[in-house]
Amino acid sequence: MKTNRLDLIIVIALLVVTAAVYAQVRDFDYVNYDDPFYVRDNLIVQRGLTGYGVKWAFTMTTLGNWHPLTWLSYMLDCQIFGAGPGVHHLVNVVFHVLNAILLFLVLRRMTQARWPSAFAAALFALHPLHVESVAWISERKDVLSAFFWMLTMGAYVLYAERKGPARYLLVVFLFAAGLMAKSMLMTLPLILLLMDLWPLGRFEKTRPPAPAQAVPGPRGASGGKKRRGEQTGRKPAAQAGTRGDLRRFLPLFAEKVPLLALSIAAGVTAIITQQKSGAVVSLTQMSLADRVGNALVSYVLYLWKAIWPSGLAVFYPQQPWSPAAVLASALLLAALSAAVFRWGRAFPYLAFGWLWYLVTLVPVIGLVKLGDAAMADRYTYIPLIGPFVAVSWGARDLAERLRLPPAVPAAAACGVLAACMIVTHGQIGHWYDSHALYTRALAVTEKNYLAHTNLGAALIADGKVDEGLGHIEKAIEIAPRFAHAHYNRGVALERMERRSEAVEAYKKALALNPDYADAAYANGNLALERGDADGAVSYFERAIRTPEPQPRAFAGLAEAYLLKGRVDEALSSSLAALEWQPADAKLHYNIGSIYIYKGRVDEAIGHFREAVRL
Repeated sequence: MKTNRLDLIIVIALLVVTAAVYAQVRDFDYVNYDDPFYVRDNLIVQRGLTGYGVKWAFTMTTLGNWHPLTWLSYMLDCQIFGAGPGVHHLVNVVFHVLNAILLFLVLRRMTQARWPSAFAAALFALHPLHVESVAWISERKDVLSAFFWMLTMGAYVLYAERKGPARYLLVVFLFAAGLMAKSMLMTLPLILLLMDLWPLGRFEKTRPPAPAQAVPGPRGASGGKKRRGEQTGRKPAAQAGTRGDLRRFLPLFAEKVPLLALSIAAGVTAIITQQKSGAVVSLTQMSLADRVGNALVSYVLYLWKAIWPSGLAVFYPQQPWSPAAVLASALLLAALSAAVFRWGRAFPYLAFGWLWYLVTLVPVIGLVKLGDAAMADRYTYIPLIGPFVAVSWGARDLAERLRLPPAVPAAAACGVLAACMIVTHGQIGHWYDSHALYTRALAVTEKNYLAHTNLGAALIADGKVDEGLGHIEKAIEIAPRFAHAHYNRGVALERMERRSEAVEAYKKALALNPDYADAAYANGNLALERGDADGAVSYFERAIRTPEPQPRAFAGLAEAYLLKGRVDEALSSSLAALEWQPADAKLHYNIGSIYIYKGRVDEAIGHFREAVRL
């Protein structure tokens, strides 16, 4: 009873402390980095859970990701609470708190070690590197997929304790759900195999009986030489060990084959969708040697930021690393690996933590390069659990070896967590809105063209067009081939009534990225203003045909068709627009007008009534 009470106190403490640190996000706004696509301007998501929306969630690969459960979670938020940013932020916090609690419970169940489990979970809950995954609405996929990661681990522990088909199917179901929230869970089967080694000890449970040893006989006068054909009852040590290890490994590996099949399917899906969206960087753009170098340096930098989390930013521009930096990183990783495996048998949590870190970062370490970022804090959300476990159990063993009074390690742990809370609270504040986020990024990074671009876009949206255009020009100076900067330059020029220059800026964005739907839509609107129906149709159709279509282009296309007198095409486009914008009064009015023209009065009256109601 006392044990359960202590565990409950720890769970409550994790909940209260984590919620207190993150409570400020309830007043935070959307940021203009992915949030418009995921929620703020996503008309389907804002409608809540609808039949069309559910179908869309399972078929859409917006921003190069297939994560239907993430989309459904946003829709459910909007269904219940509306589209305001505060609730979306708080739901992220709820999942983060649940993840920390589940991590504690799973570690506690596996190891029976209460305080190391609590410390590892607290580090996970309060570490500054995890702020990005929690405070950014668009990273719901991180906290949601991690929720299923923890549940899958917990279900697997129950399965390992007592095997059965129902328990195994639960593991498969939870893992599949996690993959539908974010494909990064593809490494989880390997982590489950790692758990078999430690702390579950399933390799030992599958160890075959030791071979019988020969009974010593009387030694001859010759000094004990074996007679011809005499057997010792032993096999050579290396051979016996290898075969024994393989016999223990194969049944445990076979359990993971269905899970690995799901991982492979998720990985292939992720690569295909990212390629369609244009997010995959080709080898001609970044060589394999540069990718490997960046990966080695990133492994080290993530560890350093875990120890000393300063200078955190939403975006770290790609930069060429010197051969010395790459070599030093490789040597450090090799030395750490050698030390871990040297002491891994005596302290198995070291190998567990280190391999967890190395393996779980593989999908996002940059060997398959996605986007322009060198690294990202959000990528550490799951991987740092490994080092946290190694540190927690290592600190316990060190305290025992040094025979420290219990108050000493407890005070040290509280001091570390207090420092994390202070830094994390400050880091969360940088996510208040777009201005705060990118101002901070520009303060701690160099040549950050994305921060200049997005800060410029935020300033333009606030009416500070000249100041915003200045940031956009700086971004173009740093990265002249960054299409998003040219698009935002067009927005600024259009706000300044310099429409001909805006058209050229949008064209430049389209030249750099032919699938840039927003740029095509913007030029379509400008063509409509000029009365150029043919030009408008061309641009709007282009905006619709892209991998990530601009929904508002359907309504624009309808207007362009009306200008050309193509009423049937205008009606078809208007009805398509209505799927995305069911609460648009003007759209209902236009559809009603078309029905009047076609003599379908009853249908027209229905749309006019809806327009009046709206």
